[in-house]
Amino acid sequence: WTEGLVRVEGCPQSGPGRFVVANTDLPAGQVVLTESPLVFGPKQSSALVCVQCCGVLEELRSCQRCGLPLCLNCSTTSSEDSSHQAECLLFSQNQILFSFRSSDEAVKVYSMVTVLRLLMQGTWDQFETHAEQRTDSPIWIYNQKFVVPLLSQLRAGGPDGELLFPQDRIHEAAGALDTNTFEVKTVDSAGAVLSIGRALYQQAALFNNSCSPTCTRTFSGQQVTFSTTRAVSAGEELTICYTGLLQPTSIRQAVFSQTKHFTCCCARCSDQTEMGTFLSSMACPECGLNMTASPPACSACGETITSDREHQVLEMCQNLVKRLDGQECMVWLSSLKKLKRFLSVHHFILVQLKQKFLLHAKTCAACSEGQDCRECREQVQWLFNTLQPGVGGGGAGEWGEERSKVMSGGDIVKQVMKTKLGESSHLTTNIEANTIAKLTM
Repeated sequence: WTEGLVRVEGCPQSGPGRFVVANTDLPAGQVVLTESPLVFGPKQSSALVCVQCCGVLEELRSCQRCGLPLCLNCSTTSSEDSSHQAECLLFSQNQILFSFRSSDEAVKVYSMVTVLRLLMQGTWDQFETHAEQRTDSPIWIYNQKFVVPLLSQLRAGGPDGELLFPQDRIHEAAGALDTNTFEVKTVDSAGAVLSIGRALYQQAALFNNSCSPTCTRTFSGQQVTFSTTRAVSAGEELTICYTGLLQPTSIRQAVFSQTKHFTCCCARCSDQTEMGTFLSSMACPECGLNMTASPPACSACGETITSDREHQVLEMCQNLVKRLDGQECMVWLSSLKKLKRFLSVHHFILVQLKQKFLLHAKTCAACSEGQDCRECREQVQWLFNTLQPGVGGGGAGEWGEERSKVMSGGDIVKQVMKTKLGESSHLTTNIEANTIAKLTM
């Protein structure tokens, strides 16, 4: 923490738990915390990455000693205290050598790698785990099937040693990570992901959520820095947004409820218009104004849309945006025109399209000088300034990890876990529920 600027209040057992408040008046742009992670590793659901640096791998490369995915640089760089060295030694002592026939098989072990690293740290008592709330949930079932069988059989020093990790401690460690980790990602100028992982920070975990937060975070490698985005008064709580700023309330609340186990009651979540952004509103097909309520209704002309029609339109729009990549200028412009007929000007799907178009415009002189590009840039910038002043949004911004499929605020965890479990069932070699034999040679 920057000395003298903040203090931690509350206690773990109270409603809001521990939280961070300003000790004195803080100007916009004030750095309040810089921290390196306690644990860093692959995300549970990830592209093929190196388990050490989490750099994206173009092809499967494996550690010669344990078989986990490892990039050339990390495999040739010796570091006695690296996180992979420790786990690699433990796997070797337990005579475990991973063997993968494809990248799809390799990424299935990521769900246990970062959990193991936290277990080897020895303690996470300062972190919220939501152990009771998670029991028998989809993510708990997934961990029980794919993480616990391997980690619960690891022994100290080798096959004749004592078992290291009881099942309940494995679930607690997984809960601590799912509740408190931050995504750490680097991208190139075109928005392509170069590395992606998750990190657990002891102090950063103290920040509470607000969907119109007072602080933003930036990364330098694995180190994270938190700064104020506006002037903050002494005694005011310092907050961050646990989800992407551009996700609508229905999706944010589903994420909070199912992964963080709380309901957000911030000003933005309590406002049907989301601070005047109408982030999830349809455009009225009759008069073009924003439609609110569910099912959508226009307060100006009285026009209504059924929920089924709304979901149909959203699915169509999202599929269109998802397919757009590297198209000609006219395709981008016609897509913008088409979505504007159905969606409010700041609808989160339309904003996703605008940000992809702005990335295209960076490499297209004709588009970058056009009126459409200027309007998109101004509209996206206004949106970010409204939701969190001081955060720019001209490029991919925080949209990069928004969900590729429309989710209307239903059971997001079940959707994701169902997909992961379904994919796993089609693997020729899998992480079995009761044995580690098929993971190893």
